[in-house]
Amino acid sequence: MVAGSLRRIDRFARLLSPFVISAALVLFATLPVHIPGYGQIAFNVGLMTVFYWAIYRPYLMPAVAAFCLGLWQDILVGSPVGLNALILLLANWAIVSQRTFFQGKSFGVVWFCFALVTMVAALLSWVIVCGLNASLIDPSPGLFQGLFTIGVFPFTAWLLARLQHALLRPVDVSL
Repeated sequence: MVAGSLRRIDRFARLLSPFVISAALVLFATLPVHIPGYGQIAFNVGLMTVFYWAIYRPYLMPAVAAFCLGLWQDILVGSPVGLNALILLLANWAIVSQRTFFQGKSFGVVWFCFALVTMVAALLSWVIVCGLNASLIDPSPGLFQGLFTIGVFPFTAWLLARLQHALLRPVDVSL
């Protein structure tokens, strides 16, 4: 009886871990850094985690989790509420719908596709913010954020791969 309850708790914790870790990484990425202008180009951790989980374990980052992660990111970075939620929701949908393409592909192909998704997300964010402001704004912070995000992705993917292997490793819950 106790072992069954422990198994259910373990399974629930494993299923919730990617979202909780992603939310913590978003929080960590938004901590103040005393580098002038860094806040405008800080890498998009939410996009990286949603992209990774949508390819390798989409059931661990469903669309509702991507949406909530985007709202969390919007609140923390001060962007218009719903902007990152929409971007992450669209990215999740696009990657999950093309998931079979990624099966068995090298990391180089995955990284290239991530770069494409990141630049489309940056462009879409820029268009939406220009529309909300009813004026053209400088696109360079979004471009540099996209490039920075692309550059940091291999390290984040490595970290998430370690997490994924830890989540899949069986744990003995017998007493």
